[in-house]
Amino acid sequence: METMQLEKQFQMWNRFLYLILGASITFVMISLGNVFYASDWPGFGNYVGGTWTGIQLFATLSGFYLLLGKRWKALPFSNRLNTIFGYFVVGWMNLFSLWLIASMTPPTEYYLLLVGTATMIAVGYIWSLKRTSHPRGEIFP
Repeated sequence: METMQLEKQFQMWNRFLYLILGASITFVMISLGNVFYASDWPGFGNYVGGTWTGIQLFATLSGFYLLLGKRWKALPFSNRLNTIFGYFVVGWMNLFSLWLIASMTPPTEYYLLLVGTATMIAVGYIWSLKRTSHPRGEIFP
């Protein structure tokens, strides 16, 4: 019975993923305004107060919660995989939007952070796919 409850709760996590994905895409589009209209754009100060921070924290912590949470290990990892990495991609998109807003002279470390996190997400996803795609057969038929 607990597995059925977890699956219902997991559907809610999927819906939240789509909600914050839409918010993150909107935030990237708003950040593009800073790139094209930098002199007329109000800047990052209007968004850093709660919106960006809230989306970033919720996305990253939710991904780690679904990945490492003890109760979620009752569900197969292959069922949780896309949702977990969806949350990580949303977190990366928020870092990208921060880069777009602060694109005047961001430090080199920020470029390394963007490239490093994108690489970690891609490698982690590919490694997870390889790990879950090989079902183990019976030792003795």
